[in-house]
Amino acid sequence: MKFSLVTGLVLMLGLVMSIGTIGMADQASPRIALFVSTINNPYFVTMANGAKAAAEEFGASITVFDGQNDASIQTKQVEDAIAKGYSAILLNSVDQSALVPVVKEANAAGIPVFSVDRDVKGGQRVCYIGTSNVLAAEQGAATFLRALALTKFAKPTPWKIVILEGIPGASAAVEREEGFKNVLKPFIDAGVIKVIADQTAQFDRATGLKVMEDILATTKDIDGLICANDEMALGALRALKEAGVPVGMANNGVIIMGFDAEADAVAAVKAGDMVGTVAQAPFIQGYWGTEAAVKYVQGTWTVPADTQVYKPTGAKFIPTPVAVVTAENADTITTLTLAKPPLPR
Repeated sequence: MKFSLVTGLVLMLGLVMSIGTIGMADQASPRIALFVSTINNPYFVTMANGAKAAAEEFGASITVFDGQNDASIQTKQVEDAIAKGYSAILLNSVDQSALVPVVKEANAAGIPVFSVDRDVKGGQRVCYIGTSNVLAAEQGAATFLRALALTKFAKPTPWKIVILEGIPGASAAVEREEGFKNVLKPFIDAGVIKVIADQTAQFDRATGLKVMEDILATTKDIDGLICANDEMALGALRALKEAGVPVGMANNGVIIMGFDAEADAVAAVKAGDMVGTVAQAPFIQGYWGTEAAVKYVQGTWTVPADTQVYKPTGAKFIPTPVAVVTAENADTITTLTLAKPPLPR
């Protein structure tokens, strides 16, 4: 009996020590799970590359999960990561509401959640690292409006425009729509601009092509096109060109504004096919997200006390750089996408 009792105590002590060792090892080399909405978008490939670079630099391991733009798939992926005991979660959510329950599951499991590029509207996040999408969209819309006015000034109003929205329910789509319309609505109300189509193209190039083809089947009298991301803009640009519709200011053609500053879009801006695109910083978002997660788990970083609140979602907000890319600055401004400024402290 004594032997059994002693043996049991030894085994129990060993188990406790083993758990403690695992915890220390996990802290020393955290396992980070990054959930992106889709890896098919070059923007999120750059974000993942930033996250991987930070993981290597700060001694962590990182696994990237492709949500395939499907909230149910992404939810299952996060649930699996919670069950496997990842140290921290970086969430680029497919939907700002649908992912809230799984964020709360991570909270209950004691796994810190950081949102990157897109936030959710519930659950506890350590912080949101990304773009102020409303403000950035307002900047893009203002550039679009100036180009439209310069090019179409001699043409009778209303100037006819198309708006291509992102995935319904995604925070970036909701906020960019708000920003666009904050700038455009006064001109729409005054009859200077007429929106002839306002549709989702799912943040997708092929869908942008198809949606624009459908619009062109009804009218080619289009003065401007503003899109919530570059993938949709590039698909629509192809449709316009294939339909023989002039594009760009130099041709007195359709004025096209994008968002994300993808390489293909920046090339289109330089060529004069697009008037501009809003440059974000996906590499920094991934890098800072991973750096913050690793150091938070290790107890060497926390959100600065003076960190602002992101009004659309209520999260603590660490903004990453934003700028509007035009033909005049395209050669210099896009370097911000690969920069590594220090994480705010």
